[in-house]
Amino acid sequence: MRTVTYAIGDIHGRLDLLEDLLGKVESDAGTRSARAKIVFTGDYVDRGADSRGVIERLIEGPKRSQDEFVCLRGNHDDLFVRAVTSGQGLPDWAWILYWHTVVSYGLDRESARTSDPTLGRHAEFLAALPLTHDDGTYLFVHAGIRPGVALELQAEQDLLWIRHEFLDHDGLLPRRVVHGHTIIGDLPVVTANRVSIDTGAFQSGILTAAVIDGPDVSFLQAVGEPDRSAVVREFALRAIVHGRVVSSTARQAQSDYLEGRIDLAELQQLSDE
Repeated sequence: MRTVTYAIGDIHGRLDLLEDLLGKVESDAGTRSARAKIVFTGDYVDRGADSRGVIERLIEGPKRSQDEFVCLRGNHDDLFVRAVTSGQGLPDWAWILYWHTVVSYGLDRESARTSDPTLGRHAEFLAALPLTHDDGTYLFVHAGIRPGVALELQAEQDLLWIRHEFLDHDGLLPRRVVHGHTIIGDLPVVTANRVSIDTGAFQSGILTAAVIDGPDVSFLQAVGEPDRSAVVREFALRAIVHGRVVSSTARQAQSDYLEGRIDLAELQQLSDE
């Protein structure tokens, strides 16, 4: 049986979209009479409502016996591991995200400071994940790679965090890179050297999978509602990171967005973004 590769971008706690998309992947692979190798490019936790459920689903593995999960580690997963294990070296914004994430475990700030077996098990799972998956034609990674550096010499910091040095590079790379990390809108972006699949599931309600079948690249998407609470938390977090005072206009816009009176574009326009 031949293999078709499906690459799924940043999930960020959206178990609902993940389950929907996995169902579409299974159906698509069945139609192609193929086994599915499903590569997840990382960032399973933070922002959305059910980080715990997402990790449990990944640990569970594929429902069809012939299929395979390949889970990679993202920068938010890396921060989660550090928060659970050592608590050292995390920026304040990462702690803000983490304290929301542990709510999906039925914990609060105080109880999360104690040794929780599920948190520990999930941190161990994430810590053991590789940073890349190389099939000889495509390189799957969370953020990208640094142009001009051999694959075997790529720094972990770049694989997890790089943005513009990679995204702005239009020259040849050692592999065509399939990645997430940077939200590129509601639709994936395909160039000669990369395939970008982070469609901002938490804020758009759209989770994307690239379907790689030989030389052909197509896409599947699970489409739901945005997590409005997560979006508002993200806007508040950006203000903290950039040292901005949130104006009364921005606060009203966030309230209006939560109530569904304005959309994301209007929120961005009114929130000093």
